Amino acid sequence: MHSVKMLAGAAFASAILWSPSAWSAAPVVYSGSGANATTALDAFRAAIGGAKNTGAPEMSGRREISWDGVRLDGTDVNPNTQVVDSGHTVIIPVDRFRAQGALFEDPYAVSGDGFASVNPATAGQFPAFSPNNTFVMQDDTPYQFDDRFIGQSFTIPGTATAAGTRGFGAIFVDVEKAGSSSIEYFGHDSSGHEISLGTFNVPTGTSGEPQFLGVLFDQPVVTDVKLAVGTNTLFNFDGTHFQSFGGENLAAGTDLAVTDDFVYAEPTVAAAIPEPSSYALMLAGLSLLGLIAYRKKSAFNQL
Repeated sequence: MHSVKMLAGAAFASAILWSPSAWSAAPVVYSGSGANATTALDAFRAAIGGAKNTGAPEMSGRREISWDGVRLDGTDVNPNTQVVDSGHTVIIPVDRFRAQGALFEDPYAVSGDGFASVNPATAGQFPAFSPNNTFVMQDDTPYQFDDRFIGQSFTIPGTATAAGTRGFGAIFVDVEKAGSSSIEYFGHDSSGHEISLGTFNVPTGTSGEPQFLGVLFDQPVVTDVKLAVGTNTLFNFDGTHFQSFGGENLAAGTDLAVTDDFVYAEPTVAAAIPEPSSYALMLAGLSLLGLIAYRKKSAFNQL
């Protein structure tokens, strides 16, 4: 079992480096593995505040994607959905969840059987956190399995208008190797330049366990996220045929994982972050001062 950690930078340093700015506090990290994944997810939801939104744009609250509404037989609401294995695994188009303010970098895969249909060596390895569908990238180059990243940008829900969110979190499943899975957050300065807001590693657990990682900022500065999911893709699909990667091998450094629920604060007009030179100064200050860790369950001292 693993602890839930909520990390925050020193407010004193933030006040010195940023007054005024879009940043008035360091981001807060919520993470947990196993049973504590749910605890961390619920804490993240509570910190966002407000209701779960499903329709038109709202001023507050959050959006959630569980993937369970995606049909796996080729009859999904978006006709551009590609069937990989009917009834089991499909590739959804990048705008499948635009109604929820999400736009993906590439077409990604949704599966109802933990991707066992496209990679039999992983059967039973990825139990869904919220049954039954899970979500992962797929490499569209035959016999290559190194594109393990899920890229997502935020829009005003139901539109193509770029937006920002105060925070984003995701459920991962079966992360066992430290550093194999992570989320990197991006924002833009007033000149439109993209700036990394930091890369945060997903906590590890035992085989089949869920993990949660979410980072919450005090302004809607997050315009894009990039999720690294495991060390390799589970399969690739060239539009007609798929090839399986095979099983994981932790001893050799291969850790396979998938994602489930995505949760993020309501996308709104994005707030600009400080210019790159100022932002680098802030990161340096926080690095020197370190992070203050709060362990909700002090009896456990592992992530």
